Amino acid sequence: MARHSLYAGTGAQRLRTVGVCWLVITTLFILRLLYLETVQHARYTSQASGARTLHQSIRAKRGEIFAHDARAGQETLYPIAINQDKFLLVSDNRKVKDTAHAAHVIASSSGIEGVDETALLQKLSVAGRAYQPLLKGVRVENMESMTAQMERENVTGLYFDREPARFYPEHELLAHISGFIGKDTAGAAVGRYGVEGYFDEQLRGVDGFVRTEKDPFGGWIPVADREFKAATDGSDLIVTVDRVIQLRLCDALAQGVKKYEARSGSGIIMDPHTGAILAMCNVPTFDPNEYQKVGDPSVYNNDALFRAFEPGSVFKAFTMSAALDAGVVSPDTTYVDAGFVKRDGFTIRNAANKIWGTETMTNVIKESINTGTVFAADLLGIDRFKTYVENFGFGAKTGVELKTEEKGIIKSLRKKGSVYIATASFGQGITVTPMQLIQGYGAIANKGVMMKPYITYAWRDAAAQATVTKPTEIRRVISEKAAAQITEMMRAVVDEAHGKLARVPGYSIAGKTGTAQIVGNKGKYEDASINNHTFVGYGPIANPRFVMLITYEAPHARFAESTAVPTFGEVAKFLLEYLGVPQDRPLAQK
Repeated sequence: MARHSLYAGTGAQRLRTVGVCWLVITTLFILRLLYLETVQHARYTSQASGARTLHQSIRAKRGEIFAHDARAGQETLYPIAINQDKFLLVSDNRKVKDTAHAAHVIASSSGIEGVDETALLQKLSVAGRAYQPLLKGVRVENMESMTAQMERENVTGLYFDREPARFYPEHELLAHISGFIGKDTAGAAVGRYGVEGYFDEQLRGVDGFVRTEKDPFGGWIPVADREFKAATDGSDLIVTVDRVIQLRLCDALAQGVKKYEARSGSGIIMDPHTGAILAMCNVPTFDPNEYQKVGDPSVYNNDALFRAFEPGSVFKAFTMSAALDAGVVSPDTTYVDAGFVKRDGFTIRNAANKIWGTETMTNVIKESINTGTVFAADLLGIDRFKTYVENFGFGAKTGVELKTEEKGIIKSLRKKGSVYIATASFGQGITVTPMQLIQGYGAIANKGVMMKPYITYAWRDAAAQATVTKPTEIRRVISEKAAAQITEMMRAVVDEAHGKLARVPGYSIAGKTGTAQIVGNKGKYEDASINNHTFVGYGPIANPRFVMLITYEAPHARFAESTAVPTFGEVAKFLLEYLGVPQDRPLAQK
């Protein structure tokens, strides 16, 4: 009996133990269920919703960019930035049967240099990976050849995803006009520099989206509460630049930089009557298709509107224009040059220390006499001189629709002391950009009226409706009489003096040279033999069809008349012929 009693007690204890365990398990299960239904409710509801809800972006098409034909009656457009899809090669490693074979087929058929077969094999060997990127930026022709090869070799588990990409068919030619597409900090595509940067929002457009239910296989289920917003594609941009003129200017500039061993060069051609930029070029340049390969990112900057420098004697045209307009001098006004003037303890001399004696204002411009422009500026006085300088657009951005424009520095004109107006009168102690210079000369060529420089010829929306830009008059800077007088003075520069190599047979050309020392990093002038060379001119004089600027940084030559001037003459001859401009001078005056 005792034995039987012990056995019975053990059985009862076991039953109690099982009951307690079952109670604990049941309690834990209930607590877990309560936890999931309360604390984790939002999480699992979201997961369930994500499993059945599709929310997909609809990417807008970026507007494309075209160059304009400047010749009357011509409607030809040249693409300079277009959308050209590339492809991303992706693998579903769960479906790749032979990883080594797949890696070999990809490497041998891609047509892309530097494809690492070992690296491909490592990516393909990641077990269970359903989405494994393998190659980025595959061109359509390579995608087609790879697809055909994979079919022949029975390679499975590989496919291509379409990737929107930007292509610049002119490569370096219009790089500083177009800019390029880079990435922001989040990795999204964004316009950088040029019109890509300036008009990024207009070109990018607005993405759309779709939000709806989907079946277990990922297909859309038509439901009443589906949300849909169509993408708004970006507008196409047509720029004022003429591809043929751009090609000629850039070629001449590149040859000049090489021939004169200059650090850099810039050129701009503008229609003075409208402000339309017909060409704009910088050397060195870059290929926007491969902008990542640039060693020095400063090459992205458009020096034609970014590099501010002391202009030197090209600025004398503005000083004399102001004095003529104010009536303090006439072309025949004379003064006596002693070869130097003293201001605030400083001695200002003429180039090459020349002494000219009694000279007219016409000869001051023709022979580029420093003391003569100091004489004219003194008659104006600092306040009027500063006002004219600002009215010509210096010290402010022109507003041309391109990224990275600088405004130059004219703050020395606010300082006390007669030396500041004296040096500024012939282009020292102030800085300007090439864009500001051509805007100012454009005002003189346009009979004293300044036009706003612009690069946007027209916008064209998705419906092919074009909105053409209207030229914008900024203000009258000088009188028509003063503009005619300074133009005649600059005609003498080209016909008889330092600008002779800018002459074009059968045409009248006006212009002015400038050779200015370069200020170094410590604020002091570099060696006297290291200068910026600039020439700005326009023609034909009676009705100018263009105003052009050529500038070289630190060429291996003494004066601009042997560098910038001949480059101008070469391009001007082509330009007048290309635009079909009638000759305005007798053949005897060629």
